[in-house]
Amino acid sequence: MSRRMHAAVAYSPKAPLRIEELTIAEPTGSEILIKTVATGICHTDLLLRDGIFGPSHPVIPGHEGAGVVVAIGPDVKELVVGDHVALSQASCGYCASCRRGHPMNCGNYEQYNLTGLRYNGEPAILDQKINSNFVGQSSFASYILASEGNAAKLPKDFPLEIAAPLGCGMATGAGTVINALKPEVGSTIAIFGAGAVGMAAIMAARVRQCAKIIAIDLHDSRLSLARELGATHTINGRDADVVEQIHELTGGGAEFAVDAVGAIPVVLNAINCTRPGGHVALLGLDGLGKDIPIRLDSIVFNRKIQGVILGDQIPQLFLPQLVALQKSGLFPFERLVKTYPFESINEAIADAESGKVIKPVLVFN
Repeated sequence: MSRRMHAAVAYSPKAPLRIEELTIAEPTGSEILIKTVATGICHTDLLLRDGIFGPSHPVIPGHEGAGVVVAIGPDVKELVVGDHVALSQASCGYCASCRRGHPMNCGNYEQYNLTGLRYNGEPAILDQKINSNFVGQSSFASYILASEGNAAKLPKDFPLEIAAPLGCGMATGAGTVINALKPEVGSTIAIFGAGAVGMAAIMAARVRQCAKIIAIDLHDSRLSLARELGATHTINGRDADVVEQIHELTGGGAEFAVDAVGAIPVVLNAINCTRPGGHVALLGLDGLGKDIPIRLDSIVFNRKIQGVILGDQIPQLFLPQLVALQKSGLFPFERLVKTYPFESINEAIADAESGKVIKPVLVFN
C-alpha cells in the first residue's frame, strides 16, 4: 500500500527546493505514518540541501516534524492512530548507548538517520529514486514515515504549529543546559549565538536559575529578545573584547559556556571565556571538517569541553517536559516562531538564512 503526498526536494546545492508529488510507503514493523501539520526549518536542513551533510541528492530535508499519526506498523506498542506527536532523531533502542538512556548517542545512528532509506533498508519514496528519512523523518512533506522510537506523544491541546521545533532546535539548546551541563542555582553561563538553539539554552538557563546568563550575538535585535527571555547581560559579538567582558562580568570567567554557532573563532571564545574548572558545550556545526587550535594550557586546569548532540535527551520524556515548561510560562519558545505556508518554503529558508527570522515553521493545509 502507499499514498500520494507533496514534498520539497533538494536537487543541488544552494538551489531552491522543488515541491513535487510523490508516493510514500505505508508503515511496517515499528514504523508510523504521520500526516504533517507543521515542520521547523533548521540550519542542518540547509547543510543537507548544500551537500555538506547527510544523504546525497535528490533528497527530502526536514527533521523538526509534528503531526497526527494516521497509520502504524504491526510492531508499534505505545502509539495509536490519532495521537499527536513531535519527532526527534531516530535511534535503534537496543545498542549500549540506547539501553543506557542516551539514544542521541545511538551506535546505529547512520543507519537510522543518514542513509536516505528507512531503518529496514527499504526506500520510503516508491515512484522515484529520491532519498528520504533524513534524521529518521524528512519532514518537508505532507506525510512523514518515521518510527515509534523517534516520536514523542504530545497533549492534544498543545498547538502542533508551534510544537515542531521541539524535536531539534529546542531540545538541543534546552537539553544541553538541563541534561548535559546541569548548572547549579546561582551559576554563571555564557551562550554564544542567539538563534533558536541559543535562545532555547538561554531559557533553560533561566529555568535552572543561573545568576548570570550572558548572551553573545551579532544582531542587536536578537540580543534585545534574549534579555526578554532570560539573559541578564548581552554582548555584541563584533566587540573585540568579548572574552574580557565575560571575565569582568563573572569575576574571573564563566562557569559554563555554550557555543551554538560552530565558527572556529566563536568556539575559541567559548572556551577562553570560562574559568578553571569551566564546562563548555559545543553545538554549532559551521566548523564541520575543520580543526580547532586549542592550546593545552586552556584545558589542563580542569576545563571540560564536550560536544552535545540534540541535547542528550530521550524524546519521549524530554519533549513533553518542554511542553509543560512552556505551559507554565517558563519556556516561551513560541516567541521565536514565525509560520509560513508549506508552499512558501523557499521564502522561509531565505528569511532564515538572512537572519530575518529565528525559527521559521512551515504549516500544511
